Amino acid sequence: MNIPWLTRNVACASILLGAASLVAGNLLTLVNQPADDSFAATFALVADSPGMWLLAATLAIAGSILWLPGLLAAGGTALRRGRILTVLGSLLMSFGLAVGVGHFAMFFGIFGSAAHSGLPVPSAQTLLEAEDGYVLGTVLLVVFIAGLSVGMLLLALGMRMAKVVPVWVPVAALIFTVTDFMGGTAATLVGALALLAVFIPMALAVRAAGIPAPGLPAASSPEAQATPRTSVRGS
Repeated sequence: MNIPWLTRNVACASILLGAASLVAGNLLTLVNQPADDSFAATFALVADSPGMWLLAATLAIAGSILWLPGLLAAGGTALRRGRILTVLGSLLMSFGLAVGVGHFAMFFGIFGSAAHSGLPVPSAQTLLEAEDGYVLGTVLLVVFIAGLSVGMLLLALGMRMAKVVPVWVPVAALIFTVTDFMGGTAATLVGALALLAVFIPMALAVRAAGIPAPGLPAASSPEAQATPRTSVRGS
């Protein structure tokens, strides 16, 4: 039994759009990063370019939401081997992204509101440092990063164990996780390429596999095709 063609393609598009939104948001931040990496320079950039800041917020929030259906669908691509890792990874990453919506809303909303209000730089810096240290913001950030990183690694490993993605996918997931904790232009570009190397094959695997229903092998899978024949003489 296979999930219909339309559902498979929607799930595939969901994964591609989620990955593309994160890459686009990172590149947008990189392109607009001020030469002087101080708080005052960043605050001035946000105040002078509210449209750019709103676009970055939209990519972060909408991208996380768009990603969810495809990631949950990816949990069904492993029928036997790697199934536990695949399901666990898809759930962890989905949960991390759902929590990330709250994190992004707080970060972009407070920073943008402070810049729009015309607060002096010292006051705005005090406000945003307090937001960084507030327990709610800290918990949202930690859960988002942990869910994204650990969930991606488990999902990549599970799908590789099921042999539905190439061998480089778990390696690319590990590279993205490492670069995500690093700063600078090189790390951002390498991380963007690694992210695409992870999720383009995953999206294609979801589309090709048919996303079998829980407990039921896809019609095109080896398990489905290996049904023993009943002998006419013995029937």
